[in-house]
Amino acid sequence: MLVFLNGRFVAESEARISILDRSYLYGDGLFDTVRITDGRPFLWDRHLNRLMHGAGLMLLQMPYGKGDLTVFAIQLIEENDLTNGVLRIHVSRAGGPRGYSPRRSKEITTLMSLHPAPEPDRDTGLKLVMSTQHVAQGSALCAIKSSSRIAHVLAAAEAEISDADDALLTNMAGQLVSATSGNLFWVEDDLVCTTPLESGCLPGITRGFVLELCPGLDLCTAEKSITMARLSQCGGVFLTNSVHGLRPVSALGSIRLPPSPVVARLQDAYRKASHRREWAVETRS
Repeated sequence: MLVFLNGRFVAESEARISILDRSYLYGDGLFDTVRITDGRPFLWDRHLNRLMHGAGLMLLQMPYGKGDLTVFAIQLIEENDLTNGVLRIHVSRAGGPRGYSPRRSKEITTLMSLHPAPEPDRDTGLKLVMSTQHVAQGSALCAIKSSSRIAHVLAAAEAEISDADDALLTNMAGQLVSATSGNLFWVEDDLVCTTPLESGCLPGITRGFVLELCPGLDLCTAEKSITMARLSQCGGVFLTNSVHGLRPVSALGSIRLPPSPVVARLQDAYRKASHRREWAVETRS
């Protein structure tokens, strides 16, 4: 498999990043993951916009513009003859003296790598548990995918210990925020709900797209806070992320949740949209 690293396409086994890369040393980096469908990155422009926004918040000078990154991404996909999979972009500061200050770090590492598409989800749905980890709502950093993800790493470890598929994080007010790698949704009658951005959740690309799909299915939407106790009384709980799309939740700890026809409709609509060329990159522009 070829990867793109700092302007070159090289074999994955030959790609090298310095031990002085600040993403490795301090989590001073940024990443995004994009689903590849029918040979093209789905909702690519939205992912690029979030990446650029994150770079601005981190005062990280991007070495390539959106047009260049688009050309490199499409070439990487074509060189690897990949039809379906996952593209990961990673950007970080590199070099400079030891210490937190990035002032003398002039180099930028830019890496794009491709990965296999995930296995189809189990028909039984996901099992979620509560984690002990918290998200600091109100921080601008909640809106970006920085390399500093230790709370999510620990929450994922807690899920594995509990033999669960994922874990839910809360903010300091005790409100549910998200899962470790996906936004949280639930259904109240025909109202599709998700946690507000003010809770500290990531403004997920799939989260936003699902909210846009709802009106076309005659579904109303709401952004509202919720606790675990209230969520366990809801039907149609599901998670969204760019790699898996929509994934129904069938259990919260030991509490079983019923399937929802609303979630099934949304899954079908999302799946169809992911194959429409209007949402993909058509040319090297």
